[in-house]
Amino acid sequence: MADTTGQTPSPIISDLLHNGHEFSFPQVMRLARTVLGSGGEYELPEIPWQERVRVRPDLSFAFPAADVARIEQDGSDLQVTATFLGLYGSSSPLPAFYTEDLMDEASNDSSVSRDFLDILHQRLYQLYFACWSKYRIFIRMEEEKNLLDRERLFCLIGLGEKELRDSVPDAWSLVRYAGLLTQFPRSAEGLQTLLRDSLGVSRLEVEQCVLRKVPIPVDQRMSLGISGMRLGVDTVLGSEIADRMGKFRILVGPLKKKEFDSFLPGTPQHNKLLGLIRLYVLDPFDFDLKVTLAAGEARPITLGDAAGPRLGWNTWCFSGETLGAVSTIFSPAHSKAKAPAPAEDECDDTPESTEPPTLLDYYKKELALLRDLANDYIKIHPDMAPLVSGHMADSGVERLLEGTAFLNAHLRMKIEDDFPEVIHNVIHAIQPNYLRPIPATTIIAFTPKANCTEPHLIPVGTELKSIPVDGTECRFTTSYPVEIHPLALTNASFAQPPGKPAAITLNLKLTGCALKDWQLNSLRLFLAGEHKDALNLYLVLMRYLKRIVIAPAQGGQPVILGAEQLKAVGFEDTDLLFPNDASGSTSQQVLHEYFIQPDKFLFIDLHGWEKWRERGDGTEFEIRFELDMLPFALHQVSKADFTLFATPAVNLFRHQAEPITIKESIARYPILPFGGNNRHYAVHSIKGVTGLVDKISEKIQFISSQCNPQSSLAPVFQVTRSRSHAHEGVDTFVSVEAPPKFKLQNMGLYVDLLCSNGNLPEKLQAGDICKNTDNSPEIAGFANCKPVKRSAQVNPRNGCLWMLYSLCNLNLASFDAKSLRAVLDTASQAYDSDYMTTKNHSDRIKGLTELQIKAIDRVYGKSMLRGWEIRFVLNHESFDSPGEQYLFGALLEHFLSGFATQSSFTKTTAEVLQDGKKYEWPMKMGRRALV
Repeated sequence: MADTTGQTPSPIISDLLHNGHEFSFPQVMRLARTVLGSGGEYELPEIPWQERVRVRPDLSFAFPAADVARIEQDGSDLQVTATFLGLYGSSSPLPAFYTEDLMDEASNDSSVSRDFLDILHQRLYQLYFACWSKYRIFIRMEEEKNLLDRERLFCLIGLGEKELRDSVPDAWSLVRYAGLLTQFPRSAEGLQTLLRDSLGVSRLEVEQCVLRKVPIPVDQRMSLGISGMRLGVDTVLGSEIADRMGKFRILVGPLKKKEFDSFLPGTPQHNKLLGLIRLYVLDPFDFDLKVTLAAGEARPITLGDAAGPRLGWNTWCFSGETLGAVSTIFSPAHSKAKAPAPAEDECDDTPESTEPPTLLDYYKKELALLRDLANDYIKIHPDMAPLVSGHMADSGVERLLEGTAFLNAHLRMKIEDDFPEVIHNVIHAIQPNYLRPIPATTIIAFTPKANCTEPHLIPVGTELKSIPVDGTECRFTTSYPVEIHPLALTNASFAQPPGKPAAITLNLKLTGCALKDWQLNSLRLFLAGEHKDALNLYLVLMRYLKRIVIAPAQGGQPVILGAEQLKAVGFEDTDLLFPNDASGSTSQQVLHEYFIQPDKFLFIDLHGWEKWRERGDGTEFEIRFELDMLPFALHQVSKADFTLFATPAVNLFRHQAEPITIKESIARYPILPFGGNNRHYAVHSIKGVTGLVDKISEKIQFISSQCNPQSSLAPVFQVTRSRSHAHEGVDTFVSVEAPPKFKLQNMGLYVDLLCSNGNLPEKLQAGDICKNTDNSPEIAGFANCKPVKRSAQVNPRNGCLWMLYSLCNLNLASFDAKSLRAVLDTASQAYDSDYMTTKNHSDRIKGLTELQIKAIDRVYGKSMLRGWEIRFVLNHESFDSPGEQYLFGALLEHFLSGFATQSSFTKTTAEVLQDGKKYEWPMKMGRRALV
């Protein structure tokens, strides 16, 4: 068809018009997008390019030789005739007489029926092209400029947050090194490969174990009158130590003069090298750069030289005309320049976080698109208007359009899926809880009964029930072990007598045994008062405690314990709220649990009971926490502020799924919890899958295929999750595979689940979880002493899983206050929360105003250790109380120290912006405190 626009067609259009059959359909659409789309020669900004490419099947029974039969031009638009995926033509799934009728119609110069079917074809071919490009990442990045895919690629290398990307020169170029940046542990060889390729320098090596002379910190130098200085054990004479374990050197060269100058401090090449090193190296190693100038390249110093000779860097004194190879060493301190901001064409337009469209949203959009196409059809065939549109439209036409829109909506929802399965297996291996809904949580307090006369351990996982809610009893399991004693708290008070230290006193009484016969290792207390008061009490006991006095009411002798005998609970791997089967660090789970149930951190353990030997024959005693000068006034402390024998509990329990029968035609099966009302149960995770062969009753145990090296030799199951069309959150599916010797057809599957009661527990009040189960303790009663925290669904919006994966690849050295706030925001939004909860999290995160992380050296024994000094500043105006501020600081200390490797230590200090008050934490080597 000739060009009717009167203008000379572009070479691309001309080639398509004359040789259209030589192109595949995706190639045609890509070229059309280039010419008709944004920035194209024939762009019409008001009309999307997809609407200017009309696609219809070829009306022929001939065997197709290619995807495309021909391409014609209609004005400035294109009309493509395809040979596949049509409702008529040689590839049609419909009976042949439909195509024959259309051919008869065409022979009479009519196209009413064909044009009507093309309403469906137009949208079908557009969606086909979208499906084709979905998994071709290069095309989506380079041609479609897909910002979401770009962000996901950054997540692979730990730069998911824009604030982190801005701290690295030319961040986009680092995506190609994802294979290196996701390897742990990091190696000198990996660094060498990264630098050689990124800087374009082949003559580059990494020299390890470089000797350095390290000054001993002033507070650790040997001096008379300082404790802990043991001759021959942990003392070092002098003011410095020789060390080979804390430094490496980058060797570059020999280079030509121009190349040599490009590595001088302050140059883009030098800044890029420093940025790459700090991104790649996880340990706080010292390093320097040794650049060698090739023999004969040195030049005499010339005053006024435009090249700018720089003394000590690229100038040498020598006689004669030539000089051999010479080197200069640059330390990182020579370059203080901040990484340049990304160029304008590389700036990240991070997609805004929006509510993900539902199936109904997609259906409405697709139906509107089809009706727009129907209106175009009416313009060509006005006689068909009464049948196709309006309130008198034919019901069959309406059902056809609605059914097509429904199918298209499902397809489009999959194309634009923001909860893609491609990331699920990776997340399942490192942090599987990111894929699981968060169950409701609370705090349970046990009360010993009269028959409790000796210690009794209530293990983790003890199951408890609530009163019925809408006919269903909600089941909870305990998260901490609880050691029950025949002990009761009779009183608690705070006093500050004149001339004496302020003290919090707890009065306790034993039942059924004397103090001298009572044995315990530690006593756990829960700070059960109002949340603000409990947090302030937590701060006072953790930071202003001078000593602890335990004294009997009659007879015996008191014992004095140091403040170190009172320890915080909630940060250790054994203190996790939810089941953990992750392979990575638990620091991220602790962070998430803080945002979900902060009360889990309000537990404290009192140790040192073995030091109290002279207890007497009585049954009553007191614990007195003597305090230093307090910076604020405490509330009126009472018995209600402390609870014995408490534990967090989560709404998780073992349950069975509805039985499944394997059918050959079904690839995966939805998991439905067994029971009368499925809405009262939600799947958290799958614990096991058992197959039962019909007739012979042989049981087959399926194993998980994820991260299992034996998955190809045994029957396996795989769990997949997708956004639910019926409710908020995700649906869980299971699929099974087995070697040929196992006959799966008609096999029954029995799935063992870990379930919750979904949103049902939100209706429970304090005291409602009080009913026994088969494994509830008989020697104690119980009830929840706190309201139930609501459950939460996985957040499927805007690539949240990709952002969470990015957290697993972060480097401590790359953090500043802005990037850490962004990371904390991501973590706090991993699950859907109500508005007020989200706002409270955001306010606290904004309270982090400053963060400094630098490498330091400390003497440990006779060796010099390299580690991180972390200092952050908090604005108390972002917190409801000093206690809330302190707990948030303790959480940051735990979270940040989790990024340090096992061979480096962390030394953390928090500072309050307004009054300069400082909180210091002990140095840690990994998770172990250094003495």
